[in-house]
Amino acid sequence: MVKAKKQYSMILLNLLFFFLNTKLYSQACCSAGTPLLGSLEMSLNTENLLRIGLTYDYNLLQSVYNGTNRLNDNTRERLTRSLLLEISYGFSKKISVSLLSSFINQNRTINFSQQSTQQISVNGIGDWLLLLKYNIKNSDIIDQSDIAIGFGLKLPTGKSNILDKGILLPADMQPGSGSFDYLIWGYYSKGFIPYLPLNVIANVSYKINTTHKRFANSKLGYKFGNETIITAGIGYRTDTFLDFSLFFRLRNTNNDVFDDEKIPNTGGTWFYLIPGLNFKISENLTSRVTSQLPIYRNLIGTQLTTTYTVTISLFHTITL
Repeated sequence: MVKAKKQYSMILLNLLFFFLNTKLYSQACCSAGTPLLGSLEMSLNTENLLRIGLTYDYNLLQSVYNGTNRLNDNTRERLTRSLLLEISYGFSKKISVSLLSSFINQNRTINFSQQSTQQISVNGIGDWLLLLKYNIKNSDIIDQSDIAIGFGLKLPTGKSNILDKGILLPADMQPGSGSFDYLIWGYYSKGFIPYLPLNVIANVSYKINTTHKRFANSKLGYKFGNETIITAGIGYRTDTFLDFSLFFRLRNTNNDVFDDEKIPNTGGTWFYLIPGLNFKISENLTSRVTSQLPIYRNLIGTQLTTTYTVTISLFHTITL
């Protein structure tokens, strides 16, 4: 009887901690802490070409928004650093596959007062994403257009049940989501050589999330809101080792849901400017530096969100 009461008390304590953190600290704009698409959304693989990419993603969250209004709130801060490994291979001119894995470090600081500060640090392997791409149209000399679609599966390889002092951490602080999720992806690019040394690129992705039982007594479990991302822009080529790119990204997520009830202070719309530099180190080795700068946010309720993101990538290609 005593043991049952103790277990019941722990469940109530975890639920209380969960809802308090959801209300105060929100989804923080990232599902399970890492940008799972990485560079997969912006590239196609050619036949018999193996590409290995390593990306470091630095995401600083210091901005607090309610709707479209930025609040004067310096009590909370979060830093997410992710290391992403991407492996892509083209089986033919039409079919290629990409695998993305990640390792995540998250640090959250909350200043309750000048004498009271809470810090939480979480490390761990994140979820994996497997994406199968099909080239509907390949570019040629006459028409420099590429059109592709893809279907992906996100595997719950990351931990989603990490505790802090015996209490389950909020879902967005976990390295993994704990759920199998599905991705629909589309890609278009258009080149203009020799008239203009640039490419116009656009893609769209839609991630369908499923539920994960964060608490033993939950009926339907926890579900991150479905996510839509639209990215479009240009890549400018030069005759030197340095190329330029400029993209815009629209991201929209629905409310998270717990036991069929919408969770407040989750979901919204973000619009980003993404400038980038590409470095051609050698014939088979390239590097990329980009920054994701939010220029518009309309969030549901009050949320801590990204102030800026910086990514550094290194890609090596091997012809098999």
